[in-house]
Formats: sequence, C-alpha cells, structure tokens
Amino acid sequence: MLVTDIEITDYRFCETKARHHATVGVTVKDRFITLLCQSDLPRDAGGRSRARAFVEDAVRQLRRMPEIRSGGAVIDFRAGFDPANLRSA
Repeated sequence: MLVTDIEITDYRFCETKARHHATVGVTVKDRFITLLCQSDLPRDAGGRSRARAFVEDAVRQLRRMPEIRSGGAVIDFRAGFDPANLRSA
C-alpha cells in the first residue's frame, strides 16, 4: 500500500476528555481512506506534534486492515514524502 498523500482536517480538542481529534485522509494508488484519529497529547501541543500523533494513529489503524495484517501488503510512503513534515491546524 503506497501512501502518496495525507490530509489532516476537522481538527478539534475535546475539553471533557482532554483529547485531540482529527480526520485523516490517506491517499493510496486506487483509493482515498478516511480515518478518525485521536491523540492524548497535552492541550498546548504544537501543530507538528499533533500531526505526527495523528499520522501515527492513522498508520496504527491501517495496520489493522486485513490486507496489511495478513502480510499481503505493507505500508510505504512515496519517495520524497515525509509525513513528519505535516502540520495540524
């Protein structure tokens, strides 16, 4: 599964649960996958830290997909694409 792009949208912080939430869109060769992600970082965590945490949660969820879990596919990022450089609002 070659990831060609990641988009983080709908960022929000839940005061009640002290948790960051966002929608993470992952573009692969033949589809767009939408994942609801969360992070327990401190409320004042910076955008890069939040983005990294959301990407980590997205990858965790992708690894649970049957084609990945069975070993039939692996998660890879296109050349030159660095998910660590993403920024969350």
